Amino acid sequence: MMVIAVGLSSYNLGLFHLVNHAFYKALLFLGAGAVIHGVADNQDFRKYGGLKPYMPLTYSVMLIASLSLIAFPFMTGFYSKDFILESAYGQFNFGGIAVYFIATIGAMFTTLYSVKVLYLTFLSNPNGPKVNYYNIYYLIENKVVTTFKGAHEGNIYISLPLIILAVFSIYFGFITKDIFIGLGTTFFNDNSIFIHPTHEIMLDTEFAVPTLFKLLPLIFTIIFTGLAIAISEFKTVSLIKFKFTSLGYNIFGFFNQRFLIELFYNRYITGLVLKLGGQTTKVIDKGTVEMMGPYGLEKGLINLSKNIASLDTGVITSYALYILTGLIFYMIIPSLNILDNSLLLLILLPLLSCVNIYTIKSNKLESKFHFWCYFT
Repeated sequence: MMVIAVGLSSYNLGLFHLVNHAFYKALLFLGAGAVIHGVADNQDFRKYGGLKPYMPLTYSVMLIASLSLIAFPFMTGFYSKDFILESAYGQFNFGGIAVYFIATIGAMFTTLYSVKVLYLTFLSNPNGPKVNYYNIYYLIENKVVTTFKGAHEGNIYISLPLIILAVFSIYFGFITKDIFIGLGTTFFNDNSIFIHPTHEIMLDTEFAVPTLFKLLPLIFTIIFTGLAIAISEFKTVSLIKFKFTSLGYNIFGFFNQRFLIELFYNRYITGLVLKLGGQTTKVIDKGTVEMMGPYGLEKGLINLSKNIASLDTGVITSYALYILTGLIFYMIIPSLNILDNSLLLLILLPLLSCVNIYTIKSNKLESKFHFWCYFT
């Protein structure tokens, strides 16, 4: 939804939805964590069910977050999500209307998975092991030594953030809608969020969009919420029988495989990207970058250390030559800036032309240093 708002050049509306979305989405995630904590860290919500009497606070805040997520009227998400949909239709062109219907279908699926989470976690029959629901006490010599708590609410450190986020998920959108998207609002002074006048659609969205298309997302939300709960509660057997038919199996498989989008990505895109990334890693990361970076630096320093260590010959005349060379450099360094560069090259050339020749004698490696000095 935020990307749609940015595509409509309604950047303030996108920011409004971003802030609203943060509250109820964070509440959903923290609520999920509270449920996992309350049922002995079981993360398979197909093994939950019937948790409403055990965790009433968590159920209440997750219900609030879900209502805000599906843009139920007068919740925080309603003020930004529905306005984004209306703004898409308010373009009054084919692209805007197409985006409106696609986003409405997406909102419909949001409603379905929100109802699914609430129903399977809190409202359906218990499906988990008994250990998740009952407290277990171990008595040794008439004393309680070990206690295992079943499903329970979290402590104050878990519950307090849920309550605060629930309050924002209810009231924040209503309180700040005029600040973010009100006509003539001065909240974004000095054009901190600039919208070109030709892209301004607030007036058309507010006054020109037909009422039917403003209410259509709400109508779909109510209809599909009712259908989902009614089918799950009263037509369970028929739903299971339909799922085992050929048509039901294919429909269930199609939705379970994410509309086959993941299959397409894994087969035609992910494999190609992994191969390309592997070759790039071999050629660039393990090749050029490594040779110019840590691996090459390590090998270079090792070779340099070996070359410096090879100067330790144990021959006193060699040490005298090193001392003499260092003394000469020390004496001529102050004069380098006034002398010709050819003098420096003349000094460096004999040093660079020193050759270390290894000869093998009597199956033992002996090193002999021969210095040829070429002066031209």
